[in-house]
Amino acid sequence: VFGRSVFGGTRTEFDPVVTGPVDPDYALGAGDQLQLILTGDVELAVPLVVTREGFIVIPQVGQIFVNGLTLGDLTDALYARLGAAYSGVRRGADATTTFHVALGRLRSNLVYIVGDVSLPGGYQISSVSTVFNALYQAGGPGEPGSMRSIEVRRGGRLVAELDLYDYLIRGDASADIRLEQGDRIFVPIVGSQVSIQGLVRRPAIYELKPGEQLRDLIAFAGGPRPEAYVRRIQIDRILPPAERTPGLERVIVDVDLEALADNEDFALLDGDRVTVSGIGERRSNQVVVEGHVERPGLFELVPN
Repeated sequence: VFGRSVFGGTRTEFDPVVTGPVDPDYALGAGDQLQLILTGDVELAVPLVVTREGFIVIPQVGQIFVNGLTLGDLTDALYARLGAAYSGVRRGADATTTFHVALGRLRSNLVYIVGDVSLPGGYQISSVSTVFNALYQAGGPGEPGSMRSIEVRRGGRLVAELDLYDYLIRGDASADIRLEQGDRIFVPIVGSQVSIQGLVRRPAIYELKPGEQLRDLIAFAGGPRPEAYVRRIQIDRILPPAERTPGLERVIVDVDLEALADNEDFALLDGDRVTVSGIGERRSNQVVVEGHVERPGLFELVPN
């Protein structure tokens, strides 16, 4: 099954990066530790922990609600609150006191991974972890699990649906969202599966979404190899129950891919086995020289 091996074995290379700066859209939450540094008229370094209620408490300033704020939002809020306590804190070049706020220790979130996944359950993950990071920890989709429609639910509503093929085939992780406390990842049952073997670059079993057909399958498999013969792609098909008759449950279908128009395709069914065979070894412009000669072998035959 294509993509299943990616989640096997060691997964440390897919751990989230918990050192260095975080993304600008990182949302603060309970358990995050901040570091506030003031320099200039006031020299001060204050560690701040976001409480369970979502507040930080700054000496001589008071408490500030930060839950859900990004670092940029927090900076704007601190200009107002620190400016009221320290007259030198203000925007512009004439400020005599400057401040810097950064994240120290990151919090952890509890998320739940359920459905047809290898190791379902609750997982404590870093607050910068994404859906892919969590799936790697859970061993990825299980044997009957889908890789094309993984759901993320937050507070009873669907917030994202991921197709792992975007990531595994095209390297596109734009749909991978950062997880929050209490999120649920649901891996549904697998959809239609079709195998492709023979002279393609990545033979495997692929899961197809509704509407995806033979050209899509060949694209998933990396395309045909140079020696592939696409004028006879053979499909071993199990007939649907409604089309079966006594003694007729399987058929062979040959498809000439070159004969199809650019906007045409061939529909596939669940369980189809596609084979891409190769061209022959015969060459139309060769002669063979054998026997007691200096250089026996194949030679090009040119006109005259």
